[in-house]
Order: sequence, then C-alpha cells, then structure tokens
Amino acid sequence: MKRWLMVVIGFLIISMPCVASAYYDKPWKIGILMWHETDHDEAALKGFKAGIELSGIPHTFDLKRAYSNEKTAKEFIKKWENERVDLICTIGTKPTIWALEEATDIPIVFTSVTDPVASGISDRWEKQGRNVTGSSNWIDGRYKLEVFKEGIPNLKVLGVIYNPMNPVPVAEVECAKKDAHELGITLKEATITEVDQIEPAISDLISQGIDALWVPIEVLVYQNMAHVGRVTLPAKLPVVSSSLEGIQVLTSQGESVGMISVTVDYEALGRLCVPAAIEMLTTGKEPKDIPITTLEHHRILINANAADAIGYKIPPTFLAKASQIIRGFSGQKIVIGGTGDSQQLLWEVAKVLEGKLGGGEIEVPESIGSGGGIRAVAAGKIDLARVARPLKENEKQLGLTYKCFAKSPVVFVVHPSVTGVEDLKTEDIIGIYSGKINVWGQLGGQDQKIYAITREVGDSCRIVLNKQISGLEDITEPAAKVIYNTPEAVATLTRHKKTVGFLPLSMTIGNDLKILKVDGVYPSAENIRSGRYKLVVPFGIVYKGELKGLAKRFVDFLSSNEGKRLIAEYGAIPE
Repeated sequence: MKRWLMVVIGFLIISMPCVASAYYDKPWKIGILMWHETDHDEAALKGFKAGIELSGIPHTFDLKRAYSNEKTAKEFIKKWENERVDLICTIGTKPTIWALEEATDIPIVFTSVTDPVASGISDRWEKQGRNVTGSSNWIDGRYKLEVFKEGIPNLKVLGVIYNPMNPVPVAEVECAKKDAHELGITLKEATITEVDQIEPAISDLISQGIDALWVPIEVLVYQNMAHVGRVTLPAKLPVVSSSLEGIQVLTSQGESVGMISVTVDYEALGRLCVPAAIEMLTTGKEPKDIPITTLEHHRILINANAADAIGYKIPPTFLAKASQIIRGFSGQKIVIGGTGDSQQLLWEVAKVLEGKLGGGEIEVPESIGSGGGIRAVAAGKIDLARVARPLKENEKQLGLTYKCFAKSPVVFVVHPSVTGVEDLKTEDIIGIYSGKINVWGQLGGQDQKIYAITREVGDSCRIVLNKQISGLEDITEPAAKVIYNTPEAVATLTRHKKTVGFLPLSMTIGNDLKILKVDGVYPSAENIRSGRYKLVVPFGIVYKGELKGLAKRFVDFLSSNEGKRLIAEYGAIPE
C-alpha cells in the first residue's frame, strides 16, 4: 500500500498557493457533505478546511449536513451535480458511496473512510479507476491486536461486536482474523442489527470465556455504550475500541466503559487529502490517478477511569506509550442548551470550570429557548438545560428536576446614542409599547424617533414584565420589533441607534448599553434583595435522572463560593 510522507504533503500544501494563485482566478466551488456529527468527523472537516485555506487557492465552501439522513444527503449531492461544482468532499464511508452513485463525472475527495476497497469505493489503493480518491483512517488489524494485547497481557480470547450490514467493521474484523492466530488470540464474533441485541450478544460472548471486548468502528454500538457497560462493568471485562468515541461515552451513572483505543489524528487525516484536492482542481489530474493515502502514525488512547471502574491495573510500560490518558473529567463532554438569557453567564462559568479541572469540555451552544432546552434534555439530546422559568406541570411529568441557581433583574436598556433619559416610569413603558410615546423628546431626551424591540409571546422576560407592569399584557400588538432570542436582542440594541428594549442584566455585561431605572429604582443587588426592584427572572438548570460526572461537577460549581462570585459579577443574585 503506497503512502505519502507527511513531509511531502506539507511541502505540497505550502508550495501550491504560488502555483494556484498565479494561474487560477476563479473561486473553485467545493461541496462538503457531513453525514455524522461525531467528534472524529468534525475534526476531519476542520483539517480539510484548514488545509484548503492554507493552500491559498480561490475557493468557496458549500457545507451541507445530512444529520444521518440518507435522503437528505443524496439531495445535496444531486444539487451539486446540477450546479456542476468543481469538487465534492465527503466525510465518511456512506456519503462517499452515495456521491459515487449520484455524481459520476465530478471529482470526489474523501476522508475518514476506513477501508475504501472493502466498502466498494475503489478497486485498489493505487490508481483505482474511478472519480474518487482521498485519505483513509485505516489501521492494520495486526497493529490493533498487538496494542490490545500489550494493554491486556493475558488476552487470549477477544470478543468483537458489530453490525454485519456495516462494511467498515466487517473489513476491520476480516483483517484482524488474518493475524489473530499468529498472535495467540482467538476472535469470538457477535453480530447485531438493533440496540436491543447489544446486551444479550455481549452476555453470550462472556459465557464463551472472552478476556476483553473489542468494539470496532460501529456507530450503532458507539451511540449505545451505556448498554455495553451494563454487561461489561459488572463482569469486570475490559473494553477496547477502534475509535475515540468508544472510550469517551459514559453510562447514565457516569461510569466510563471503553478502556483502550487505537485511532488516528482525524484533523491530520482531513489535511491529508488536501494535496489531492488541490491537484485535481488546479491541474485537472484525474482522481483515478491519485493514490489513496493513510497516516503513518497512530494514537493510543487510554481511559484510566474505565480501568478504575473494573479494578484493572494497566501495565506501566503500556501507559508510557499512550498518546493521551483520560483521567478524572478528561475526555468527558457535556452540552448545556436552552435559553439565551443565561447563555453568556453560563459560558463564562463553563470556561472558568474547564480551566480549574484541566480536562473535560463544557459546551454552551446558541439559544434554543427554555422550552427547547427542556425538550432536548428530556429526550436525552443534551445533558443540562438552561432555563429562565420553573418547569410547567406537564414538564414535571417527564421525570425532570429543576434547580434555580440565581435571580437576574430584567432591565430596560437603550443604545448609548439616547441621551437625557435615565428613568422610565411604568406609564412611560406602556406608552412606548402602545405607540403613544414615539419620540425621545416626550421623555426628556432629544427630538428623535423611538425604536423599540420586544420579545415573542412566551419569552421569560416578557412574562415577568407582563406580570409586574399592569396594562402591558393588554397591548396585543406592541409598537416594537419582535426579536426571537436574547443574543440577537443584544446585537440589535447594540447596532441600532435610538433603540430601547429589555434584557436580563447578565446580558448587558461587556457592552455599552445604558441601563435605565424603572420608577426611580435602579436594578442593584440591594434593591433586588429588598424587593424594591420587582422585575426579576429566575435562572435555573434542568436535568433528567441523577446527576453524574461532569454534569454534577458543573451544577455543584454553581453553588460554590467561586461560582456564586461569577454569578454576582454578571449582575445576578446567586441562590
């Protein structure tokens, strides 16, 4: 199998810009198809895009995400076929196969394809005769088995679980079979096609006396590692994997399952196919004449937490070879989705906690609203929901827990260009939003038009204002532009002069928006605690089941002295 050295690839990427920019002026249009939203694929995408950017060739990316929907993926490919894009980049085996079916005369470059020959993408690794080439994450089966045996010296019988309809793990297993006997390892296979088959299949393997369980690159199993752990953890059975995902996932009790993984650097893998892409675009070279490449170096990852969970002692010499050792919260990731009201505050808390822990990733994505966060956590799609209201009765029936960690004043703010106005009386607010007051001069300011923004019906801050300001709820058609999330409301108020709107005080930190008094009362901590300032929205966290792992650590941090200090810095009152 021919492999390109990384030194040569680096030279090609660095030297190609001069050639490309000298002879090509038009922007090449590159369609990129994402099939799975895994950490591996995201890293490969990052590497490919960075490599193209570094090359300096004029280009535009048309990134499409299919979110595991085959019909959607094929529609994207057909769109590119009709538009005659210059190049299609596919990330993963399935989208590459579909691209070959739908776009037979457009060059295709792939990455993150494990075995392009076994999956039918190409006939050979070199000059394979089709309109496709790229970089493969293939690792020789013998090397994997050698790593597993070094980490588990008594390994003689290795169980393996996979979906026989998936060509990727099938190729891995077939390759491993060729060398297993020579290494003194017997492979015991269990095939599954549904989630419910995972636990019985592993139990059957354990009854055959396996010394460890191998999970090859199989999404069905990776997405359900908790089911694997239900059987392997009580049996104190080591679990090894061909992917980082296999050692990252936690059970619902916060326990790690996968102990050892042999994988590649996927960001480097994404960069690895860039020279081929540039060569096809700038010289017109046929993909069939460009060999498929693989990375020379591999990564050994060890999850020490998984070893601790089954009481297994990893050999010190093997630990010394690891590219990364996951301990404590390292390797864990939680997502905290929901309202935009507490987004900036919790993002800051997350960054501080990440720095303290030295491991673990806490993601605070863009707003999907309190209701969206609650639905997502109930469905198991996120770990914690950030909310700006208590749970409704129907939400309480979903087995959810609500914890209020702070109270934040809802404040009326104006763009810095508004001068002469420091205080809004209740009747002023009614006048502005009913349209009866439409010039700042009516409130002591300059003779300029008032531009007001409001939030959608059901927004937490609007609910608080409707409850506390008599008559506001009766304005069915406010003389204001409706904004549908808090970060966008901040952006609108910051960009446009003469505007007025309302926000949680925590979202005014770091900008120049001017906070107004309401009926002569400023939203200070003292006035909130005394009850003089009544416009207050609760900030809470919602979760399902028992808190474990990094999610528990985050919620506990909110109640710590340092967490409370951060909350106070953002103008909220910690609980």
